Amino acid sequence: MRPAATLLVWLSFAVGLPQVLICGVTMFSAGWWTPLIALFALSPLLPLILMQEIGTRRKLEPEVLAAVALLSIAMSGAFYWVLYYRMR
Repeated sequence: MRPAATLLVWLSFAVGLPQVLICGVTMFSAGWWTPLIALFALSPLLPLILMQEIGTRRKLEPEVLAAVALLSIAMSGAFYWVLYYRMR
């Protein structure tokens, strides 16, 4: 399960990288939407952060990492769908 979870984490990062760049640019002109934009900007990075072993904290189980990565991919898909719908 660990290789599959690692693959999902890196896939969520690859899918969400353009999302991070788009959100980083729009954050300066978002106004009241800034917290939501920040949430969408940080969602692809969250699985990578959770995958690391920080200090004495042990690594999370692979099932948890896979679930967080899938949630991040779903959020990226929703972001791209809203972006497509707005630009259409």
